[in-house]
Amino acid sequence: MQLLPVCLAVCIVLGGAWLALAWRRLEATPALTGASRAAGIGGVYTEVGRCRMFHRVHPGPPMTQQTMPVVLVHGLVISSRYMEPLAGALGRHFRVLAPDLPGFGESRLIDGSHARTLSLAQLADALRDWLRALGVERAAFVGNSFGCQIITDLACRHPDVVDRLVLQGPTTDPKARTLIKQVYRDLVNGRREQMRSPAATGRIDYAKAGLPRAFATMRILIRDRIEERLPYVVAPTLVVAGTRDAVVPLEWAACVARLVPRGTLAVIEGGTHTLNYVYPHAFALAVAPFLMAGTPTLATEAARP
Repeated sequence: MQLLPVCLAVCIVLGGAWLALAWRRLEATPALTGASRAAGIGGVYTEVGRCRMFHRVHPGPPMTQQTMPVVLVHGLVISSRYMEPLAGALGRHFRVLAPDLPGFGESRLIDGSHARTLSLAQLADALRDWLRALGVERAAFVGNSFGCQIITDLACRHPDVVDRLVLQGPTTDPKARTLIKQVYRDLVNGRREQMRSPAATGRIDYAKAGLPRAFATMRILIRDRIEERLPYVVAPTLVVAGTRDAVVPLEWAACVARLVPRGTLAVIEGGTHTLNYVYPHAFALAVAPFLMAGTPTLATEAARP
């Protein structure tokens, strides 16, 4: 009988060592893969204040190089890695930039404070400073989930850099501001996205961000009252909702569109929460006309002297 506790202890130690090794391997995953490059997506590091920020870039058609870019802003804890499918789809018509916000993906704080978590306002400011570092004066922004909270803050406090917004699956509705409700909704949505799940990508990004930052950012997501600033967003705004999104009910998405003075709602039948990864082409098709209204088209560019 004495062998049983010894065997259990050995199994626990070995299991812990295996998990630690697997976590380290995820953490060491390279920023770009062969599939990224095959899709025309590259990567750039930029020094932004106390941050070294990484962003993915799809150059788009040749005639769009000097036009206003479309910036894709990732959601909770994850990075621009899961924005690659949408970047590829939108890259047919636009120059697309997709940053990793400080502390997530490949972006790091230069001062070495790896455990420090930036507030919502600090993340929005980092996004503004990153644009300035790139020499971009104004852009259209597409946010998914928590990314919507960040870009609405950016639009309210730095409206000069925002031409228009796309809010896809904006969090968090007042009826679900608890960790239990958010986890439950996410699990339900995960089951609906099983055929093309972003879970593997999510594991990489959680390992890169670290669990302390993940939990701290979840608290920010839950506590933020996005509805209080939506009436102050002056930029044209398109709210995109999937009818099978378990995280953001259609009722709440419609409410968001009503609260924004120049807001409209687009519904994607059968869409789930992570449209940018699971249904990127349907998403791109739904938002392209709205984005083109703020970005010169190829025909317009060609007609200029």
